[in-house]
Amino acid sequence: MRKSRQETIETRKRIVEAASVKFRMHGIEGTGLTGLMAAAGLTHGGFYRHFESKGQIVAEACESSIDSLMGRLEAILSGEGGGGGFEAIVASYLSVRNRDDLAFSCPYASLGSELARDDVQVKDVATTGLERVVDLLTAQLTQDSGSLARTRALAAISTMVGALTLSRITSRKKLSTEILDAAVSHLTQPQ
Repeated sequence: MRKSRQETIETRKRIVEAASVKFRMHGIEGTGLTGLMAAAGLTHGGFYRHFESKGQIVAEACESSIDSLMGRLEAILSGEGGGGGFEAIVASYLSVRNRDDLAFSCPYASLGSELARDDVQVKDVATTGLERVVDLLTAQLTQDSGSLARTRALAAISTMVGALTLSRITSRKKLSTEILDAAVSHLTQPQ
């Protein structure tokens, strides 16, 4: 029996969402198509009915991860979970909770080194998403002029991704938390 167009769209969306989580948890290279499809409740054989290559699913999953990140950042700005603004974004991003939640964390911190080695399609998606994050951060730095705000936003996201990554690498929880706290303190001190 053939699936309806809507069922096909929903199945593809389920695969992309599952890939987004699996890639952030296990890396792109650490995620095989069989495990990815199983996470979506499907068999490996159906993959090529929806995607031409693993590269295509990587690009779409990366975009989905970035959309998820942007949704969380925008929720912080709207005051969900307490206050909003630049400081709230930094504190949430560099929290122990975010450090420990690989499945729903920032794709740049989870996949950055792999994205750097991926094809141009994936890099374009990652770049477009990074611009979205930088623009959102820049808009929060209202005390600075345009170019200074953008420079601070670029430095902030670089520090945030680096600190989150380093906090995950260390085997010592105390050092891990120290890294997060130091980055929050640095980024939120008055300029």
